[in-house]
Amino acid sequence: MKNLGKKQMIIVGAIVVVVLMVVLILIVSLPKAGETEVITKSTLEKIVNISELSTYESIYNGIAVVYDEKKEDKIEYYVSYDATVKAGIDVKKIEYDVDNINKTIVVNMPEVMITDVTVEITSLDYIFVNDKANTSGVSDSAYKACIKDVEKESKEKDTILELAEESAKNIIKALINPFIEQWDAEYTLEIR
Repeated sequence: MKNLGKKQMIIVGAIVVVVLMVVLILIVSLPKAGETEVITKSTLEKIVNISELSTYESIYNGIAVVYDEKKEDKIEYYVSYDATVKAGIDVKKIEYDVDNINKTIVVNMPEVMITDVTVEITSLDYIFVNDKANTSGVSDSAYKACIKDVEKESKEKDTILELAEESAKNIIKALINPFIEQWDAEYTLEIR
């Protein structure tokens, strides 16, 4: 410890204090030996206390078609783009059914949805059918077209939602199972 500078000693001291606080919180929050902990719906809600959970992220490469505003059947240009699509669930819509007699916990998951779409504006690449469409405001309209295109495509792709649903179930299971094992390992968890 003699070789440590004043800043390093403060950092080490802070780390020790944080570790001690975490250990103290865990000791206080865990049931004592011989104490039985009743699992309740509100306890489970506290464990999974977040509003929106993105459970799947996908990189999407697409091509949007931009039409003339006046002649909706006339193509102005094509724009390729890279986007990130996130899907997940609204955790506040999860429903918990706890049966303490039969020692079962059923978690009813809400419908999976697209939670976020981000188009990388620097990835936009144009092919103009109408050279007059190549104006200073083209990026704004192209960006909006790309967002609309990726949202439409994402909703049509069942695999994104299926993977997000499976991932959501695994995450909820991973969040709840350690507490069940701690409180009463006889409980069974079912996620629907």
